[in-house]
Amino acid sequence: MSAREFRDIHCMERPTASNCFVEFVVRDEPALVRLAKVVEELRHQKANDAIADEAHWLPYFEAGDRSAFWWPDEAEMNRWNKFWFSTPLPERHQADMPTPPWNFESLIFVIMEGDYDLIGITRTNDSQARLTFKPNGFPYGGINALRELIRSFGHEITGFDDGTGFVGGDPQSPRWNPNMEPPNPRK
Repeated sequence: MSAREFRDIHCMERPTASNCFVEFVVRDEPALVRLAKVVEELRHQKANDAIADEAHWLPYFEAGDRSAFWWPDEAEMNRWNKFWFSTPLPERHQADMPTPPWNFESLIFVIMEGDYDLIGITRTNDSQARLTFKPNGFPYGGINALRELIRSFGHEITGFDDGTGFVGGDPQSPRWNPNMEPPNPRK
């Protein structure tokens, strides 16, 4: 599929100066097309106030895309809860607090509940693209779920503008793993 065909099929509106975005390097064309289809369906569902369940969304993601999400069993969830509740309260919401990957259903829910309109995916050049959205107010719920959605298809985020100005790169908190011990309280 050519870049022009992609634009014609997957872009409902052109970005404007008031829109926000997440820029990323495209891993490959099939992954970009899958992401664009998910974004279009999310856009459609958000516009119609219809939140579909997990079974609706899973077919949009290949097995490799789904591997980016957290699918904990009971034992792993218990280890996470022990880690979380053993961490002193002031430490839990710090930027360097380790967190598990996004849960698939939570990611869909957060995007559906975000107070923004999804515009779509556009190519910015041969190797990069942009997911554009328009906040309806501030705060609108943030863009962490949108960034994780992009990453789940293997694309590399290079920067974003969440309405507060452009941020280069893809800052993230450290990933929790089941063998981690809770952090020591800060002094």
